[in-house]
Amino acid sequence: MSKKKWIYDDFEDDDLVLDKKTKRRLERAAREREAQQQREEEKTARENPEEAAQNDLMSQIALLCQECRWREALLLGRRTVREATEAGHADMAAGLSAALEKIEKSMRRQMVAGLVEMSQEMLKKEFFPDVCE
Repeated sequence: MSKKKWIYDDFEDDDLVLDKKTKRRLERAAREREAQQQREEEKTARENPEEAAQNDLMSQIALLCQECRWREALLLGRRTVREATEAGHADMAAGLSAALEKIEKSMRRQMVAGLVEMSQEMLKKEFFPDVCE
């Protein structure tokens, strides 16, 4: 009987004790997948530079939102919508406008949460002197 070569994709690294050969094979497979994804992204960027630029701007906006930098994300989004409208890309502008509405709601929610927290702290400071009197 011949040995079958198994690749353990369904298991976590912590779940298995792998020999060196299998570890190298898994690492090589992971590097090949990353290289393939990078080649596909570069191919897309060459074929559709406008789409690649849009994805890059959307990635920047998403990154700013993840960092809770809502104002900067909103400004970048508005500028991008304006540029897309001027360039005649109505579908891109509509998609970004829908995303901007959600970003504005998140920014308002953050501002309200900050206001509530500050008012609670202020009430704590004001409450204790009144109780002592």
